[in-house]
Amino acid sequence: MPTKLLNLITPRRRTALFNEIRFLINEVDAQDRSLDHYNEGIAVDESLEEICGLLSRESKRVKRARRGAVAA
Repeated sequence: MPTKLLNLITPRRRTALFNEIRFLINEVDAQDRSLDHYNEGIAVDESLEEICGLLSRESKRVKRARRGAVAA
């Protein structure tokens, strides 16, 4: 996500988004440690997909809001 787009997200929403990402990272880290002896990376892949989805949805939301503000 480009910094320009990230700056369009309100600070409150950006903090909530980063808190959710931080939670996912901590969760996958715990899962990764528990599955370490199996050499599984599935939890990491799923978390990365979820984080990418979060960022994608947020960027689309901001772009739509921005277009609405420009049109008004």
